Amino acid sequence: MRELTADNASEYLVARGRAAPGEPIAVRELTGGVSNAVLLVELTDRGERFVLKQARGQLRVKEEWLCPIERVWREVETLRICGELLGMQNSERRIQNAEASQPCVPDVLWEDRENYCFAMTAAPPEHRTWKELLLAGELADSVDIAKACGKMLATLHGASWGNADIAVQLDDRAFFDQLRIDPYYRQIAKVHPDLAPQVQQLIVSVWSHRLCLVHGDFSPKNLLVWQGQVMLIDCEVGHYGDPAFDLGFFLTHLVLKAIWSELQRSMYMNLVSEFWKAYRHSLTGVVSAIEIDDLERRTVSNLAGCLLARIDGKSPVDYLTAAKRDVVRELSRRWIATPPRSLGEAAAFIANSTEY
Repeated sequence: MRELTADNASEYLVARGRAAPGEPIAVRELTGGVSNAVLLVELTDRGERFVLKQARGQLRVKEEWLCPIERVWREVETLRICGELLGMQNSERRIQNAEASQPCVPDVLWEDRENYCFAMTAAPPEHRTWKELLLAGELADSVDIAKACGKMLATLHGASWGNADIAVQLDDRAFFDQLRIDPYYRQIAKVHPDLAPQVQQLIVSVWSHRLCLVHGDFSPKNLLVWQGQVMLIDCEVGHYGDPAFDLGFFLTHLVLKAIWSELQRSMYMNLVSEFWKAYRHSLTGVVSAIEIDDLERRTVSNLAGCLLARIDGKSPVDYLTAAKRDVVRELSRRWIATPPRSLGEAAAFIANSTEY
């Protein structure tokens, strides 16, 4: 496999017939991830831009964290399924003329099996990640974004719920295990052996509930926003499994930012409530009320596990002070041992607590 960089991507594209010799090509590495090389390519004379993505075997974190590069094909497959579920065929055209709050995923343009890479459509230049906006305290549009994300995730879950064909397509959960269960849940069980029985119960729960497509990395850093639009990216741990992991994983990021913020805590926690209300409303009628209530209980448990994993797992959050990390550690340990009865109870505790 030829490892692609911003320096050699132009030569690669010409050699593969994706660009003409001598054609102006601008390549820039996109930052933010730890598991892939992600390059923005602009063919300036044509006015074309796309993203070139190639998997790496060693993730860029402090501790050793390996995963087979074949996961890139799982991402391609999951992107295509998500596009179908969201009704976003021909998304490149729709990106330019989309209705407000219309969710989308990138289109896969082409694949290079020899070099474990693929190309996909790029978001417009003016896009930003929702993580960037949240950390900047730019919350003016965040309620609408939270609602859109809730509807999007409910669509992906609900439209694939009990779908036997997708269950077969996304049956293999090895990449999810290597990139989520092991570095998150098994790692915190090692760091906190007194919680190992509860963490093992959480792993069993996640593994035993196979209900729908699970993105596995649904987080603000993977949600690109612009002019009311939301694009979901990074599908390499997509699988057929427990939607409670997606929910707990996503809500972890909002809760962490609420604990991080001194002045806007209630606003961040309001995003938790608005997301969950939109998600639950969109899923109602697709699955039973009993299933949704059970899903909420499992979501709280995954929220607790993911919170601790972002402190003592292999990919710790980088914007909390040591004191704030201790706060999250204490809270998540408490919740793993005795989970809150509902997301509303969990959100109210953080929003109203004076110790944070």
